[in-house]
Amino acid sequence: MNSTLSALAHVQAMESMQAVPLTEFRHRHLSARPLVIIPLAMAGEAGAPLAAMVGSAKRNGTLLIVAQPRNRDQRFAFAADLGRIVMDYIDSFRQDRRGDGERSRYTDAPQILVPNPGGVKALADLGRMCRFRATSGPYAVPDVVPEFGMWLTFLVERAEQAGTSVLLPVTAMLTEHWATGQSTLEDQNLASLMAWIAPPPGLTVEQALADAENSDVCPPAGPSTSPEFDNRDLAPAIRRFDTASTLGDPQALAAAETELRELIAGQIQPTWRMVWDAISRLRSVPEAPRTAKRFERDCTAFTDYSDYRDSGGLPQRTRDTAIGAARRLERLERALAEFESDMAFDDRFVLADRRSAGEAFAGTVVQAEPGRVVTTDKNRRVPRPRVTVRTEDPVRLAADTKLISPSMPAGHKAVIVSVLPDGDATCITVEVNGGMGRGRVPKQGTVPEPGQYIAYLPDPGWRPAPQFPASDATPWTHSADDENDTGSAVPEDAAAEEWGNED
Repeated sequence: MNSTLSALAHVQAMESMQAVPLTEFRHRHLSARPLVIIPLAMAGEAGAPLAAMVGSAKRNGTLLIVAQPRNRDQRFAFAADLGRIVMDYIDSFRQDRRGDGERSRYTDAPQILVPNPGGVKALADLGRMCRFRATSGPYAVPDVVPEFGMWLTFLVERAEQAGTSVLLPVTAMLTEHWATGQSTLEDQNLASLMAWIAPPPGLTVEQALADAENSDVCPPAGPSTSPEFDNRDLAPAIRRFDTASTLGDPQALAAAETELRELIAGQIQPTWRMVWDAISRLRSVPEAPRTAKRFERDCTAFTDYSDYRDSGGLPQRTRDTAIGAARRLERLERALAEFESDMAFDDRFVLADRRSAGEAFAGTVVQAEPGRVVTTDKNRRVPRPRVTVRTEDPVRLAADTKLISPSMPAGHKAVIVSVLPDGDATCITVEVNGGMGRGRVPKQGTVPEPGQYIAYLPDPGWRPAPQFPASDATPWTHSADDENDTGSAVPEDAAAEEWGNED
């Protein structure tokens, strides 16, 4: 949010040295059993995973390490161990399925939480590293590795869409609800963000922020370790492990591995505890009404991709084709518009924020024509009441903008007829065209009355999926050489229609 109200909230947080709520509700689904993953890589070695802590409860986290991150065999052994845990978790949601035929779907979906957006990027890198690997022949990997990579890629791609809840950075969930007195970049630091929201007992926000900036007191939440830690502690420990491995001394090797495990545990466990503390804090915020409907779409997408994999579906492409990219962009834009509308519809704080930016308005009905009737092209007479709302909000909406209202019964729809200045205020005439029942006379309470206070915001509306050209009709300026697209590919229609379609 970049409106006047959100800026004011950040200023208030800075003056009071305490986080200020931006929303009344939590607009993300929070699973009763999320899987938390804290990925860790060596600083400067994004493609070399160092460790991960994973688990679905605060007290049962499993620490996995790669003693030598540059060793291919150890990297894929790590991926297999992590993959088994994650796939067991995913498969636990593939049990309860309801409905028949095309309406059949799983009733729940997995949810993976990582500390920050860097954690999502780390899982994306891991998915890309794993999903094309062969399970037979030279350099074979365990069967779970490519399956794990394909599921990670699905989750990462799903996470790109606004409003989804299958893979989320905890910092994003926190900053959606609270404003701090620091920059957006600093909000990506989980320790400093939690210092504003819930400083440790006995510490002020200033003291907690000072600790958050000290990597010895509060190690980075990943995905990279601190360069000081790498140079001072990690690199010498890895060298000792390499020496013991070269000499073939079992006792020295076990001691070196134990030392590495203890060093990495000291870096990752503070973040593990902090993530679960953040989850507890988020659970205290009530969930927005429309969140459940969005999570149903996650369940549908999860079901579709499960069926796609069960049918032997191929790995995702290494890169989108021109048409695939256009389809992806259209889905992302539609999901963002719907998510922003849902938040404003459910949450008066978000609605006020959009009103201050001129993207919604609220005011008093000063004039009404409740009995207005028009004749359609099919010679049918239908009610089309008009009301005029006087508002002091800045309004940037033009005529013909379709509207919905959180102040009216479900299904209420309207369209702007005119926007006229009225001194320091604005008079907006709207025509009600939905949610009045099927009769010629609107049902009681479905048309705003004079003196009533009402709010409106743009309706993202239903939009048919745009028609894109077939793959073989792509202009040569936008075509890609398939020989350069290494690895298998998900067919265009399968990726866009079968399990990637939001509708």
